[in-house]
Amino acid sequence: MLSVAAVRSASGAANYFAKDDYYTVEGSSEATTWAGEGAEDIGLAGEVSRDAFEAILNGILPSGEAVAQVENRRAGYDLTFSMPKSASVMAYVAGDKRVLAANMAAVQKTMAWVEKNLAEGRRDVEGRKVPVQTGNLVYALFQHDTSRALDPQAHIHAVIANLTRMPDGKWQALHADKIWSHNSIIGSIYHAHLREGLEKLGYQVDLKGKHGTFEISGVPKAVIGEFSQRREQILERATKLGITSPEGLREITKRSRDPKLNVEDRDALKQSWIDRADALGFDGRLLIGAAEARAGRIQGTSALGQGYRAITAAIESAGARLAGLLRPHDPLVDHALARAVRSPAEARAQLAVASAVRILSEREAAYPVHLLAKTALDLGLKGVAIESIERRIGQLVQAERLIPGIATSADKTGRMVTTPEALRTEESILAAVEHGRGQAIPIVPADAAPTRLQGAAERPLNPGQLAAATMILSSSDRTVTVQGVAGAGKSTMLQAVARVAQAEGRTLTGLAFQNKMVADLRDGAGIDAQTIASFVLANERFVHQPTTEHYAAAREKLAGTMLVVDETSMVSSDDMLKLHQISAVLGIDKLVLVGDRQQLSSIDAGKAFAMIQAGGGTIARMDENIRQRTDELRTVAALANIGKAGAALKVLGDRVVEATNPAAAAANMWLALSDSERDATAVFASGRETRATINSAIQQGLLAQGSVKGEAIRLTVYDRVNTAREELRYASTYRPGQTLEIGRGGARDAGLAAGRYEIVKVHGNGKVELADGRRKVRFDPQKLSPTEKRDRLQLSEKKELQLREGDRIRWTANDKERGLLNAALARVVGIDAAGVTVEAADKSRHTLNLGDPMLSRLDLAYSLNMHMAQGITTDKAITVMSSQERQLSNQRLFNVGVTRVRDQLTMVVDDRDKLSRQLDLNPGDKTSALETLGRLDIDGRKGPGPRDKSDPGPIDGVDVSDLPPLPADLPPFADGAGPAQRAPGAKPPDLDPERGDVLPPLPERSLGLDL
Repeated sequence: MLSVAAVRSASGAANYFAKDDYYTVEGSSEATTWAGEGAEDIGLAGEVSRDAFEAILNGILPSGEAVAQVENRRAGYDLTFSMPKSASVMAYVAGDKRVLAANMAAVQKTMAWVEKNLAEGRRDVEGRKVPVQTGNLVYALFQHDTSRALDPQAHIHAVIANLTRMPDGKWQALHADKIWSHNSIIGSIYHAHLREGLEKLGYQVDLKGKHGTFEISGVPKAVIGEFSQRREQILERATKLGITSPEGLREITKRSRDPKLNVEDRDALKQSWIDRADALGFDGRLLIGAAEARAGRIQGTSALGQGYRAITAAIESAGARLAGLLRPHDPLVDHALARAVRSPAEARAQLAVASAVRILSEREAAYPVHLLAKTALDLGLKGVAIESIERRIGQLVQAERLIPGIATSADKTGRMVTTPEALRTEESILAAVEHGRGQAIPIVPADAAPTRLQGAAERPLNPGQLAAATMILSSSDRTVTVQGVAGAGKSTMLQAVARVAQAEGRTLTGLAFQNKMVADLRDGAGIDAQTIASFVLANERFVHQPTTEHYAAAREKLAGTMLVVDETSMVSSDDMLKLHQISAVLGIDKLVLVGDRQQLSSIDAGKAFAMIQAGGGTIARMDENIRQRTDELRTVAALANIGKAGAALKVLGDRVVEATNPAAAAANMWLALSDSERDATAVFASGRETRATINSAIQQGLLAQGSVKGEAIRLTVYDRVNTAREELRYASTYRPGQTLEIGRGGARDAGLAAGRYEIVKVHGNGKVELADGRRKVRFDPQKLSPTEKRDRLQLSEKKELQLREGDRIRWTANDKERGLLNAALARVVGIDAAGVTVEAADKSRHTLNLGDPMLSRLDLAYSLNMHMAQGITTDKAITVMSSQERQLSNQRLFNVGVTRVRDQLTMVVDDRDKLSRQLDLNPGDKTSALETLGRLDIDGRKGPGPRDKSDPGPIDGVDVSDLPPLPADLPPFADGAGPAQRAPGAKPPDLDPERGDVLPPLPERSLGLDL
């Protein structure tokens, strides 16, 4: 484990450390040493003395030179490397001092990487501070042996002084941004080096979780628990505060530190550890003996034996036999691997990087090199260290199987890479859009459309709605895009479009990301709809096999159809390309993409909706927000739409409530409402952990109030585990008690039929034991094909849930025959011997018997997370966000959380100022291959813009000057421009806080309708 903290004050920190004997103690058995090229240059070596340490923290070199003596100078940075508890037990309880040496070596290797890659200073370039790599640090290593609860806990502090030598030889302050931002990769490098060191000592390790953490095999859980008092204190504190995120736990760790206790009799302390372990029947001697014997065998292996058999044996010991890995061909691994590489570690590095590319590519089109390296390291393959990983990444770049991005000064994550596949997908989407120019048949002429639409609409359409609807009906382009801010009335607009199109004999089919959105599209706009996944599954075969017997029937059914895709920002690049390919091959007349690029992006890789807009797609804007009914909320929504979350929080003022435990505070706030107010007030949470905490707290509160009643029914429900498919090829992903579901068709490569399997045991050889209720099956995850995407594997965890009459629930799977749809809400209205009776949102009732599979596919729904909230409208809302959930503190989630509401919004947060800063710095954008390569400017942050396509000229023979003007009684937009009119590249207008309905302009091909 790694933690990073600032040493803020030179004199204060030095006094504190000296006073509490925290870093330097005369006569202490704890080791200290100077390290770093910078330390060597100024003559600091060997044991660290108190005076020298204090001077360096003060920026005073041994020569007397004072470095960066400015007001409020930061003294330095403390990187704390903590061994797994089992390793500390083996070192201090069992007495294997080799473990401590392995730990020191791991830290030294890790810090050498930090120094080489992350040490920077800054210099002035044309008035700007530009980072400059220096490659040198001055730091001291301090080896300690106890936790703050006086349990055995081997950890090493690397205290880095706030100074570095610049390339010109001048000493100045260290620019530590990269050290902070790369803390996760530093931790992974450390874990990999320590795993390697312990394995060389003969120990076997068990991976724990996704981030390369591990424990030594054979140390009992009871012993680990006995010596984890500090961990228990942290978890207890977290439970009281309702905190479950890793970021939150780290924050508690830092804030709950008491002064380190002095131990006068260290021998007595260590003897007490031995006695406590002995009481549990553990002394570690057998484990040390087995490790020493194993290490002897490893060291005795002849170098001549490192051929194909040795490679196979080494990989098998890591749970990944080479033959199994290469049975289904891996395009990112060299052919004839046994002959092509020199060592087993190099072979495994190839496998690790290949898997890391697939893991990251499932969610992003491009990613930082350091994240790719971290992901590869965290797979835990034996002997794989950062050096071999970086070497392999370089080989893939040289072979053009990874494409390096163009770095800019705005990049905070370091070098980026993308894949040829991601690039081809994005290029193909834009090519398909271009190919569709002029390929559609207008449904209604542009000059006649406004009158027809206003006549078909249930209420008068505003200028934005009218422009968008007219474009859809009159454009001759196959792909058209409607960019509408949250609350712009897109459903109302689509309803009018559907009525006019259907009156002209045209067929409309709606598509949406999930079944709940499908139902909303059907009910809100009157368009028959289905999920994108089902549409693609039924028709993508015709893209590659257009001559099959079913092709003619499919083309006859869909030719001339208009496809309307709702919430298109959530559509991945892969699905977007398939929609365009299917539209072209089956003669679909028009593909209408409707959504808001400022809201949530797709879960899978890509941001195709925004990319099409930036690439010059035909577009109409709906910038007028008609959902919010107060000036305050209109301004908040407008600020959120342009990424100014911090300013939006200021506008909310007292409606932003700080609480130590935001989840509990939000639950109590909702519970204090009357029944009618509860029905009008939604509760939104940024993440699933917060949502679960709120749901539980509200359910308990309602039970205490008597609002939910009767005998509880105890259910076992299945909660999905968020994993990439490639991660399911590794045994370390699985945990006993989880379930693995395999879709129709089964996982043929692994020899598994479709169905649900319980995970019984994860074996040390990489096999996973499964049970389907009738028999047990031993399953080798490495037999899963690395390129297969159709087997629909899903890992889930069991969760116990109690339901009573009155509970609010949501479905987590689909039962289409009964209309029970994933993410749809319902209420429990009865529980008896016959089963559970639920009432859906449409007031229909269903009784599910106690064996009904849908009773395992539900969850409480007093609170919804932001991904569930997109598309919802509510009168009032309580929205919870926490600065401790750093990845979830982004502008897109904030946008969704504040724009769902008509009348009243309350934000409950842990730290208003900190959250505001995090939101302003984290847009939450997805990556793009084209943008990473500097070929397209999508989010206005890098690269040249696309070519100008903003002036299409006459549309189907109708000149825009012939169209009727805006009615005099309709207000203009804040910058005076009509919908879809603003010139590409024009300076964005200043935000009018009274209207606040303007988005920054994008390069686009617009109709220029002035309706």
